Amino acid sequence: MLLKYGMNPNQDFAELTDPKGALKLLNGKPSVINVLDGLNAWQLVKEIREELGVPAAASFKHVTPSGVAMARELTDQEKKAYQVNKPVSPLATAYIGARGADRLASFGDFIALSHEVDVETAGIIKAEVSDGIIAPGYSPEALEILKAKKKGGYVIFQIDPEYTPPELEERQVFGITIKQKRNDLRITDQLLNNIVTKNKDISQRNKEDIKLGMITLKYTQSNSLCVVNDRRVIGIGSGQQSRILCSNLALTKANIWYQKLKLDYGFQEKYQGKKRTEMDQIIEQQRAQVFGDKKLLSELKGSCLISDGFFPQVDNIELAQQYGIQIIASPMGSIRDEDIISTADKYSMCFINTGIRLFHH
Repeated sequence: MLLKYGMNPNQDFAELTDPKGALKLLNGKPSVINVLDGLNAWQLVKEIREELGVPAAASFKHVTPSGVAMARELTDQEKKAYQVNKPVSPLATAYIGARGADRLASFGDFIALSHEVDVETAGIIKAEVSDGIIAPGYSPEALEILKAKKKGGYVIFQIDPEYTPPELEERQVFGITIKQKRNDLRITDQLLNNIVTKNKDISQRNKEDIKLGMITLKYTQSNSLCVVNDRRVIGIGSGQQSRILCSNLALTKANIWYQKLKLDYGFQEKYQGKKRTEMDQIIEQQRAQVFGDKKLLSELKGSCLISDGFFPQVDNIELAQQYGIQIIASPMGSIRDEDIISTADKYSMCFINTGIRLFHH
């Protein structure tokens, strides 16, 4: 399959090879980044579907998720924050949640959906600025709605949900080929059994959220951390060399998300007729004006912080405490592990040693 261009427009030749025919292009002309976003995002939602059995969606930008969510009933306040004013399907609620984690970052996203796309979900996507989508199938009506996006240029991939890639994967860097075993680790409850703190209070919903976070980090550019609450990844910090910077990004984004949820949306009435992207900016300005840097996340109970690698310093735990985090899941292996555990105990946190690193590059 010939692609629009490579990583950048000046790389004017790019080609995709798919010997098994797992990936079908139904519309548009994708670039290399579209393909990378689509394939990484698809793996993420496919694993959520297989492990957690719930429709899932991911909103990807630059080969890392801006938001991930599973299907769940939206509250009235969420509908206001996400500008939803009509009934939606379970799959649509998943995408609304994924896009809603960080709507500014999701501008021009590439979407992955775990199930066949229905009319309600296509209708939501139609109103968003998005570059493309990947899913296992589309209803005829949904496909026609999506084909009309971007003046007919919207990229639409269909992927075989039964396709399994070879055990070995390879890539070329500077003309040199690297081969490795594909990361086919399954994220299951067994990874959540080693609780190293005095507080061992964790519910089944917490376990579900932690697995959602671990699957998300498996396809997020490292270093990476995320905050998960009630089937939603509400804050992602990725791609920083320092783990504390990733912690700060994830927690700050989650706090901003919650601030937006706490806004009084009566101000929206005077902006009727504005485009969704314009409203996103207005909501952000209103949030900054009302709340500033105020840490409200501690009001939201049950939030979990998940890390793709061990914490080298206790500053990450101290920061998590400032945002009210009570459950942390991370592999251990630092020379300061005992200090990490002691600090978590000081704040009565529940700390799970997952025992597995989830780096992704």
